[in-house]
Amino acid sequence: MGTFWESFRLDPRQPGNAAMRASDADREIVRVVLADAYADGRLTREEYDERLGTLYGSRTIGELPSLVTDLVPSTDQPRTPVPTPAADLRARGKRKWRRDVEGAFSAFLVPSIICTVIWIASTRGFFWPAFPMLFLGINLIRTIVQRETIIEHEVVQLEKQAAKDSPSATSSPSTTDEPGHP
Repeated sequence: MGTFWESFRLDPRQPGNAAMRASDADREIVRVVLADAYADGRLTREEYDERLGTLYGSRTIGELPSLVTDLVPSTDQPRTPVPTPAADLRARGKRKWRRDVEGAFSAFLVPSIICTVIWIASTRGFFWPAFPMLFLGINLIRTIVQRETIIEHEVVQLEKQAAKDSPSATSSPSTTDEPGHP
């Protein structure tokens, strides 16, 4: 696997490349690092938003390294991943559950308000917004109730990702019997 800086078409750290215009692909490489750093808790929300604003306002690739130099290895030597403690994985799972609850709450609240406003603006007969509110409310309650299931699923996904990213995870050739092979 190459280093982070090899992901760019032109190395933005090189003075000769610094004046080149940044492409959307260059910005996306940096955005992914910023998003990962924010998800890992290495950047606060304010730092993340500030760096993202600077990223999308950048014109040249020479402006990009300053956004990530404290988030990526400074040398070109491959980094050995540190095993993630189970408590950290669980905390990340809880954060995902909270995001899921927030999403389900938004999915409940916004259509409920819109439907209620339409109902108020119309004849105000039968309170038909109760039907979408009921179905969206069931999704919200299901998300809240399935807290442990969602957290455990996220922990399993993070463990699989960590195992896949670890240097000891080597791909072995398939041992299935194929036609024509003894």
